[in-house]
Amino acid sequence: MGAEHRVAFHAASGVGDWRVLYCGPIAHFATESVGAGVEFAVAVAALDVVAQHPPLIDVRPSGVIVRLHGDLLDLADGDGVADRARAVSALAREHGLAPRPDLTQDMQIAIATRLPVDEVRPFWRAVLGYVDHVSDDLVDPHGRGPSVWFQPLDPEKPLRHAMHLDVAVPRELAGRRLAAAIAAGGRVASDGAAVRYWTCADAAGNKVDLVAWPDLPVGADDALRLGADGAGAADLAFGRPASPAVDTSRAVIAGRAELERGEVMFEAFRESSDLVDWPVLFWGPTAWFATESLARSAELAALLTELDGADRLHLDLRADGIAVRLARNPIELVDADLDLARRISALAHEVGAESDPSQVQTLQIAIASKPDDDVRPFWRELFGYAELGPEDLVDLQGRGPSLWFQQLAADKQLRHAFHIDVSVPRAVGRARVDAALAAGGRIADSDDRGWWTLADPAGNKVDIAIWPDRDDH
Repeated sequence: MGAEHRVAFHAASGVGDWRVLYCGPIAHFATESVGAGVEFAVAVAALDVVAQHPPLIDVRPSGVIVRLHGDLLDLADGDGVADRARAVSALAREHGLAPRPDLTQDMQIAIATRLPVDEVRPFWRAVLGYVDHVSDDLVDPHGRGPSVWFQPLDPEKPLRHAMHLDVAVPRELAGRRLAAAIAAGGRVASDGAAVRYWTCADAAGNKVDLVAWPDLPVGADDALRLGADGAGAADLAFGRPASPAVDTSRAVIAGRAELERGEVMFEAFRESSDLVDWPVLFWGPTAWFATESLARSAELAALLTELDGADRLHLDLRADGIAVRLARNPIELVDADLDLARRISALAHEVGAESDPSQVQTLQIAIASKPDDDVRPFWRELFGYAELGPEDLVDLQGRGPSLWFQQLAADKQLRHAFHIDVSVPRAVGRARVDAALAAGGRIADSDDRGWWTLADPAGNKVDIAIWPDRDDH
């Protein structure tokens, strides 16, 4: 993907519903139910124009997210991406669905290394279960997790914050997000690359890039010139209308009592021996059913919506299968979901969609800080997330990784301020660890029944967590 391909997409007619983020062109269409979303997804999967390039479709109770590529680097001339965008938008209008570009964003994980990238990438490929992509990147083969890129460091530069996050937002949202994050206790650590991106920091010094460049209708040189000319995040609309005001009423969606009820439901799933299709991950029981095409995935999704209790399902439709999560997070689980999971499995097996629990996982980003640093409001505003209990932030759209805030002892050195937690089925945890060790990693700490802390050759850390899932022994 050259910059000209991205700029050409922005210049195309009839693509006003779409934003270009790290994942490439993405659109969000509001719906009134899972059923309405699946009906739209079935129609999208049947479009002739998408047959050679199946989109990635995520159905949620309040909307459908459509991505035309798995990654921005896949955007290229000659594959008809603008035609596909127009076709999907036209179909959305036929279904009476309104575009909500203000609800789109995408995250990328940056891993810094003084070592050659080839010495650390195999470890992360193994530990995350990702695959190689263009330009040294790693991507989730099912398009469900954030991409990873490797940032080579000058050997003389101190390696304090070995990871950072990049969050890409529609250009018209950048000003509002930046202002809200600063008001919540953050600061701009660097604006030298404005208006391509701003490096921000929370009160503990943890850094994140607020990124606008994928969605700018200009090349990198022009974007930097605009920043040098004094343009700021609030100046980037380029004719787009202002986005709707943020709904702050949903900033807190659960307290301790709700989380305790969610844990009761987790335990009920763990104790059910007939729910082997449904590993329990950080944010709830999740299953993967293999299919032969996006159309078959959409057909299975349509059958699932006829089941009682399907109104809270989160469905990720892909060309090789469908991921099913029973609810957005643990607090939404109810007793009836145990039977719903059984009926979903039975229905999938009836139509020949076999389960493969090894294909599901959930990523979580752990952000460390000292007791006196109240950093969570900054991250809540910058990411547009909601508070779930006293330690977590979650994506209300159920797509981005959750953020967990790890409070360190006041006297502990804040060296690796970020790490990644990977929640996988218990049955595959040890194999994932062994693959990571074979790729150059080491075990830094462990509890064999619950988790392993691994480190790559550069010292960056990641936890493999199996504790949420059932104990098969």
